Amino acid sequence: MQYSRKLSSSPKSQAGFTIVELLIATLVFSMVLLVVTIGVMTFTKSYYKGITQSNTQNTARSVIENITQAIQFSGDAVTSPIGTVGSGSSVGFCIGNQRYSYQTGWQLVDGTPQIALKQTKHELVVDTPGNCSGLNAQDVTKTPSGTELLSPNMRVAKLSVAQVGTSGMYKVDLRVLYGDADLLYSPSGDAAGAAAPDAKCRAAFSGSQFCAESELSSIVGKRIE
Repeated sequence: MQYSRKLSSSPKSQAGFTIVELLIATLVFSMVLLVVTIGVMTFTKSYYKGITQSNTQNTARSVIENITQAIQFSGDAVTSPIGTVGSGSSVGFCIGNQRYSYQTGWQLVDGTPQIALKQTKHELVVDTPGNCSGLNAQDVTKTPSGTELLSPNMRVAKLSVAQVGTSGMYKVDLRVLYGDADLLYSPSGDAAGAAAPDAKCRAAFSGSQFCAESELSSIVGKRIE
């Protein structure tokens, strides 16, 4: 008896990606990853910008409230300005027995201040010497007594207290900036740059999320004569 064996070959179907398909898939994945990365970076920048702006606004509001309350509940007149000290950069004013000493344009820092960058360990200080008569403002570049009203990385761009008419009303103007010197510029081209009264944040600048401005104004009257 003769047996015959029939051999049949059925090649397996081998499915896979071609090099072109892999390249296209990699490109699509890279684009999706890039969009997600940009979205995360934008969200993070906006988050830190909001925190910086909020902290600056809150600090400026706290300073305004401190000054206006002193005006409201002090029976004495506001003496503004009082004498300067040192090189003439520290100025101030008195409200009753409270003396406010400050230096415009200098950045408050926690660490060792760099004079060349206009940094200082104190920027806006309030103390109670008891009687302001004949006193100068404290030199805030040294070690003044009292309480610091600003937070680190902030600076006073403008601060003034002026009487409005003769009715015992006063106007308080305050402008506070947050950020390093390289994040600020003077729109008017003032050579002082970040220390100029009109200094403001650079728009669309690397690190601009760590720069903020807050300008407040208040008119207040004395409640105690």
